[in-house]
Amino acid sequence: MEGTLYSVGSKVVHPCHGAGTVVRIQQKSLGEVTHTYYVIDTLPGSMRVMVPVDQADEVGLRRVGRADELRTILQTCREAPSEEEIDTNFRTRSAQMSEQLKSGSFEEVVEVVRMLYFMNLQRTLGMTDRRYFEQGKEILAGELALATGQDMDAAKQEVESYLNAMLGAERG
Repeated sequence: MEGTLYSVGSKVVHPCHGAGTVVRIQQKSLGEVTHTYYVIDTLPGSMRVMVPVDQADEVGLRRVGRADELRTILQTCREAPSEEEIDTNFRTRSAQMSEQLKSGSFEEVVEVVRMLYFMNLQRTLGMTDRRYFEQGKEILAGELALATGQDMDAAKQEVESYLNAMLGAERG
């Protein structure tokens, strides 16, 4: 179809719903107006998302990153964040993390997960922080799984291994 950036089989990242694969490009009519949509199955297969083709850029839809680039970004998880990186005001920190998780940026999500992992080493995370932590790990694992061809469990374990390296650095 003319004007489409992605084709069936394209691996993409939706900023709010994570990584997935374009499974269909379909047209839907509402009255006399017809729109073309990307139909995306997200990992771990829990959701189907429809994105209007002509709004894909505005929505923030992008291709899955290359495996080597994603792993390079994940290397930052090995280092504990500095005291200055962690906002002590819960509301401010929570709002910032929410924006970072919705950004669609692998790097931004890594920063949230890295910070929350470190905070969890210091004390048990509260409900909101725990939810952001789990959501962030899911987003990272989804994109990593599509980039590397791994299943979600293997990708989650890989993300965890980068985080656990911070624990080793903290003790050392």
